[in-house]
Amino acid sequence: MRVVIAAPAYYPAHKAGGPVPGIMGVVEGLAGHEVHVVTSDRDLGESAPYPAPYRDTVQVGAASVTYLPPPGRGTAGTWWRALRLLHSADVVQFNSLMSKTHTIVPLLFLALTRFRGQVVISPRGELASSALVLGGSRQKRLWLGLLARAGWWRRVGRSSNGGRSANVLWVVSSDHEGDDVRRAFPGAAVAVAPERLRGAGSRARGARPPLAEGLRMVSVGRIAPVKGTVDLVRGLAAVRRPVHLRLLGLVEDADYAAQVEDAIAALPEHVTVELAGALPPDEVEAELGGAHLFALLTRGENFGHALGEALRAGCPVLVTDTTPWTPVGEAGAGVVLTVPDCASVERVAEAVDSFAEMDDRTHALWSERAREYVAGLTQPPSLVELLEQHP
Repeated sequence: MRVVIAAPAYYPAHKAGGPVPGIMGVVEGLAGHEVHVVTSDRDLGESAPYPAPYRDTVQVGAASVTYLPPPGRGTAGTWWRALRLLHSADVVQFNSLMSKTHTIVPLLFLALTRFRGQVVISPRGELASSALVLGGSRQKRLWLGLLARAGWWRRVGRSSNGGRSANVLWVVSSDHEGDDVRRAFPGAAVAVAPERLRGAGSRARGARPPLAEGLRMVSVGRIAPVKGTVDLVRGLAAVRRPVHLRLLGLVEDADYAAQVEDAIAALPEHVTVELAGALPPDEVEAELGGAHLFALLTRGENFGHALGEALRAGCPVLVTDTTPWTPVGEAGAGVVLTVPDCASVERVAEAVDSFAEMDDRTHALWSERAREYVAGLTQPPSLVELLEQHP
């Protein structure tokens, strides 16, 4: 089977966050099939393309990857060939709903031609209410309205005999995200399958400093309101023990980043916070291996690969109840807060201090439970298996 995956970002991108390892997990699950990835030739926010060998079309692992330059007069031929590649596929998976270049344009192309294959749409959290109100909300509503009126949420293209049977499957990673899809498109065919945490259990254990030297925290995610970064930093103002927090992620919202910096400036002397920017995967892995606690007070995650990576590294987590990872609370691998709790400086500080006040032996137990939790996860079905389960 020929599967073409359209994605705004793919390896070696790291600034786009969780979708990249999520799509790489999809590719890993398609062993034995012909897999192509069509993606951008540069990382999020970058003006320069990737260095060689990530140019044009190259083999990256199990997939043939085409790196496309931004659309323009000189790139029309390259984009036309990419659209023809999608049109020839048995299955096309879109890994965004709002990307103009890697979803909207190619989906319109397939919809207006005699496309005979199957379409999979993975919105990756873009239909959550917290995401729909962000920048470009009017354009998002217009696009969703067009999808609804044209019926492209259930059928894209037209078979050679003129048939109009449904050929669109929405693949989401949580029941909550499935509800978001059904709210936007009642009657949509939805398959709920957790994403693949790549290489689970294969990482070496990191060497953490003694807790007596202070609690080392890390947070991985874009600096944006949906990630709750300000709530996390403000909560540290009331902690009793020394804490050092590293914030790893691209600044997506400059105004919000200014709020974060103001909150950092108001912290007491025994608390330090660094805005470290986006780091490549191997450096993030090293950060997680040396941290005592991973914290993400997000308003919603369709999956949250960074949380899985932290647990795999033996790093307990402090997270909200708006992710698929809430069972870590019952498993003794983390602490789960409600979103209202996150607005309470005292409640956040209490959760952080519960780790800062541990002895090393107690923390080692939490660390081992974090690893065990990830090791016990069931491998989700592949993309092709999902299509077989939802004909």
